[in-house]
Amino acid sequence: MFCTKCGSELRSNDKFCSECATPSAKFPIAPRTGAERLSRPLHDRKLAGVCAGLARYLSVDVTLVRVIAVILLFWPVPLMASVAYLVAWAIVPQDPLGVQAPLTA
Repeated sequence: MFCTKCGSELRSNDKFCSECATPSAKFPIAPRTGAERLSRPLHDRKLAGVCAGLARYLSVDVTLVRVIAVILLFWPVPLMASVAYLVAWAIVPQDPLGVQAPLTA
């Protein structure tokens, strides 16, 4: 078996090419289902969109992220959670205007 990208010879149990790190055809990698990069959405936001963006990036429910954020605001170190949220608000970029809200059925 040979690599489809660089042509190097692969052993039968290789998952990746040792030359170019391309996944072999025998063991394909599933595409990522979440967002490609962390950003704050213009839709589905309550305050600044930090929790909604993090939930979209991690492919989890936004309610779970918001509940964890509220718990961290009161326990164990309240000041640290609020500072982390403010830093994320300042650092994480906002979605461009062209991004549409996902359709739900």
